Amino acid sequence: MKKNKYNLFAIGWRELKIASKEFISIPFYLIIVTICGGLLPLIGIYLPRIIIDALVYNQVDQNKVIFIILIGCVIGAVLSIGYVVTKNILGVKFLTVRMNQYIYTNKLYMELDYKYLEDAEFRDYFQSVSMALGGDSMGFQAVLRSIQELLPLFISVITFSIIIGLFSIWTLLVCILSSIIVGFANVKLGKYIASKRGERAKRMRQSEYFQRVSSDFSYGKDIRVYNLEGKLKNDFQRKANSVVNVIKDIENKRFGYGILEIFGLLLEDAVAYYFVIAKFFEGAISLGQVSMYISTIVALALILRQITDLVTDLIKAKEETVEYFKFIDSNSYISEKGNLDALPKIEQIEIEFKNVSFKYPKTERWILKNFNFKINKGEKLAIVGTNGAGKTTIIKLLTGLFDVDEGEILLNGINIKDFKRTELNKMFSVVYQDINIYPCTIIQNIIGHDTSKESRERAISCLNHVGLEEKINSLPLKYDTPMLKIIDDNGVELSGGQNQKICIARALYKDGNIVILDEPTSALDALAEASIYQSFDDLVKDKTAIYISHRLSSTKFCDKIALFDQEGLKEYGNHQELMDKHGIYYHMFITQGKYYKEGVDDNEKE
Repeated sequence: MKKNKYNLFAIGWRELKIASKEFISIPFYLIIVTICGGLLPLIGIYLPRIIIDALVYNQVDQNKVIFIILIGCVIGAVLSIGYVVTKNILGVKFLTVRMNQYIYTNKLYMELDYKYLEDAEFRDYFQSVSMALGGDSMGFQAVLRSIQELLPLFISVITFSIIIGLFSIWTLLVCILSSIIVGFANVKLGKYIASKRGERAKRMRQSEYFQRVSSDFSYGKDIRVYNLEGKLKNDFQRKANSVVNVIKDIENKRFGYGILEIFGLLLEDAVAYYFVIAKFFEGAISLGQVSMYISTIVALALILRQITDLVTDLIKAKEETVEYFKFIDSNSYISEKGNLDALPKIEQIEIEFKNVSFKYPKTERWILKNFNFKINKGEKLAIVGTNGAGKTTIIKLLTGLFDVDEGEILLNGINIKDFKRTELNKMFSVVYQDINIYPCTIIQNIIGHDTSKESRERAISCLNHVGLEEKINSLPLKYDTPMLKIIDDNGVELSGGQNQKICIARALYKDGNIVILDEPTSALDALAEASIYQSFDDLVKDKTAIYISHRLSSTKFCDKIALFDQEGLKEYGNHQELMDKHGIYYHMFITQGKYYKEGVDDNEKE
C-alpha cells in the first residue's frame, strides 16, 4: 500500500522538520514546554492533599506545612515561567516560519506559468492554498501550535491516568469512555464544518466583494453618479444573509453534538464521584486524598476534552495545510524551459511565427491557426485591427506568457522554448495595456532595487524623454516622491496618462532587444499618443519594435503595418502600400483622419 504523505502524522512531522531546519533550537523548546506544561497541573493536585491531611490529621507541624507550601509555590512558579516563556518563544518562531513559507509561496506564484493567472478556477484554488498561511490560527501555523499545546497535555494525561488507575480502574475507564463520546461529537462536528468550508468560503468571498466595492474610494464617483447605493446595499445584505445561514447550520449541528457531549460528562461525573465517596466512607482514603482524586478526575476530564478539541482543530488545520503542501510539491504549474541565455543586447532580432496555432486553455475557438509571420531585424511593425483579432495574443505568445499549441516562434532562428524563462524575459521591453504602478518612489518604479548612481541617472533620462520632467520637478521630493497612498499617506496619485508614461519610461530603461507597446497610450489624446510613439521610435533606434494600437498614430513611421481581423492577418505592407490598396486599412485611416480633422475645423470655427 502506498504511504499517504498527507495524513495527519505526516503533515505534523513535516512541519516540525521545516521549523527545526530554520531554528535548530525548536526541539529543545518543545521539550521544555512539554515538561513544564505537563507537570504543572500536578502541583495543583498534590499540594492541597498534603495541606488538608496535615491540617485535619495533624501529621506535620505548622512550620513544615508552610515549608511545603513554599516549596510547592516555587516549583509551580518555575514550571509556569518556563512554560509561558518557552510557549511565547515558540509562538514567535512559528510565526517566522510561517512568514518564510508565505514568502516562498509568493516566489512560486511569481514563477507560475502565466496561463494559470488568467484561469479563474486556479485563482480560486490558490486562494484556498493561501488560506493555509493566512494567520496564526489557520493552516500551517495552527498545526505547529496545536502540536505544541498537545504535547504537555499528553504528559498530564499519562500522569493523571496512572493516579486514577491505581485508585480505581473503573473510574479511569469511565473517564476514557466519556472522552471518546466527547471526541466522537467533536470529530463529527469538525467533519460537518469541513463539508461547509467551500460553501462558506464562496459566500464569504461574494459578501466581501460587495463590502470592498462599497468602501473603495475608487468606486465612489460611479456609486454616487449612478445611484448605486441601494443596489450595493441590497446585494451585500443578500450575500451577508447567505453567510449567516451557513453559520446557523453549523451552530445548529454544534448544539446537537453539544447535547451528546453533556451526556458523556454527566456519566463521567456520576461514576467518578460515587467511587471516591464510597472509598472515603470505607476508610480506604483520607480527606486529602478525596480532594486529590476529585481534582485529578476533574483535571483529567478537562484535559481529555482539551485534547479532543485540539485534535479537532489539528485535523481542520491539517486539511487546510494539505492543499498548500500539494501545491508546493506539484511540478505541474511551472513548465520546464530551455537552457539558453538571452541574445546579446547589441544583437538585432528577427521574429518569425511558423505555422503557429493557438487557443486559450479551456476554450474551443482558435485565436491563431497555421499563422505565419516574420518581422525582420531592426524593423518597426505596427499591428492594428479589431477587438478580439488576436493582437495582444501574439504578444503573449511571443514573450512566452502562453505556449503555442502547434508550430513554433523563432528569435534569430532559435525557438523561444529553448531559452531560459528569465533569459527570454531579458530580451523584451514591453508596455502592456494594463498600467501597473507600484507603491514606491517614482525612481524606484523605474529601477527597482538598483541604487547605483548610473542607474538613477539613466532612469531620470528615460522619465524626461517621455515628457514627465516638468511634472516631476513640481513635486516636493521630485524623483524620490512616493507614489500611491496604499503604503505612504503622502503618496502622489498621478493621472492615467502620466502613469502610462512612467510605464513607457520603465520599458525604455530596461533596454531589451525587442520593444513592444501594446496599446499603452489609451489614456492619452491622439496628438499626445502620436508624440509618444514618435519620441519612443526615436529612442529605440535600430531595435526591432512592435506597436499595437486601435488608433493609427503609430503606423506612418513604421516600416510595416499588419492589419488583423477575426479571420487573421488581412493586410500587410507599409503605410503607402496599404493606402494604395484602398482596403480595410485605407478606410480606417481615412475615417480616423476625418474625425480628428472635423474636430480641428470645429475648433477653428469657434
